[in-house]
Amino acid sequence: MRPLVFLDTETTGLHRDRQPWEIALIRRDDAGDTRIVLYIDVADLDLAAAEPAGLRISRFSSRHPQVVYGSIHLPSVYRERDAAAIVREWTLDATIVGVVPSFDTYCLTTMLARHHLSPAWCPDVVDVVPMAARIIRRCGRIPETDHVRLSQQCGVRPPGASHRHTALGDARWAMRWYDNLDARLVNEVAR
Repeated sequence: MRPLVFLDTETTGLHRDRQPWEIALIRRDDAGDTRIVLYIDVADLDLAAAEPAGLRISRFSSRHPQVVYGSIHLPSVYRERDAAAIVREWTLDATIVGVVPSFDTYCLTTMLARHHLSPAWCPDVVDVVPMAARIIRRCGRIPETDHVRLSQQCGVRPPGASHRHTALGDARWAMRWYDNLDARLVNEVAR
């Protein structure tokens, strides 16, 4: 089985030059599920170019460990070049799964390129949003257009307020949603 990596990033905004400041990866392979959460060292973030609204939505100032605890050595904070190498290793030969994963893979690809690395994940990413909409339509229903309501329509609880717009909370949401949809597809084939 090709490994799956459920991922999400929290970034410095929605603009083209956005940078990930928090990255969550949940890798599923024959050995099971493993996860890692990476925070990018603030020294490597161009916060002057950040979008204040994006930082506010992802609660950067209350969640980034260096902002909260100061510039002490923290095990989950990585220089960007080290985080890029970890992302490449964790996504090697994997299929990326997420809630609009193209948003995340775009900024991760840019981050990798800054350190002379190329993505090594499967180019065909899985976006659970259109996957869910297709399944809902096949059931003869009209899919919700809002991601949260579509998730609920599929019977998948979205992250609560304290976990929404956290990389790990949203990566776990993508994983729960994918597993729910995958089980539905298996049931359809078995009929």
